[in-house]
Amino acid sequence: MKKIILPLVALLAMAVSCSSDDDSTDDNTGGGEVEGVLRILSVDAENDLVTLTNLGEGTIDIGDYFLCLGPGTYRQISGQTTEDTNLELNETITVSYDVNPDADGLSIFSTNTFESSDPEILLDFVQWGAGGQPRVDQAVTAGRWDDANNFVEGVNIFTYNGGVADVGSTFWTGEE
Repeated sequence: MKKIILPLVALLAMAVSCSSDDDSTDDNTGGGEVEGVLRILSVDAENDLVTLTNLGEGTIDIGDYFLCLGPGTYRQISGQTTEDTNLELNETITVSYDVNPDADGLSIFSTNTFESSDPEILLDFVQWGAGGQPRVDQAVTAGRWDDANNFVEGVNIFTYNGGVADVGSTFWTGEE
């Protein structure tokens, strides 16, 4: 008897769980917030300028985010610009940030938890001139860089040419 009742109960539970309210799909129109995706678009290392862009589908306020070159070398984005830090899709902002033109590594953190490898906190990374820059191991662990030894070759200006999900040195170019 148990062999017959148990499958019938399971079948009934599946039928009840497939009610008409499950027929809709999430089309990002009023149910949840679609997040922006912040990327470093370019680094002008000679003039100490960093251009950031929102490649996501929603608006993102980056004012409380941090640029970080390594331990003890970080700045909150809102303190590096007078521009509006609320970025819509494909909107860019250029901020002033002192970087080494020869070799450096730049991260973006969503909080001041600079030791984090959480991809929700360590949002983007680029290194140029040489591999092994500070924070590169965190960036690799977070999936924000391809390999600790890979870096953007060339000299100034370093430019990102990837899409929303692309990370790593193959999506960057430097001037020759």
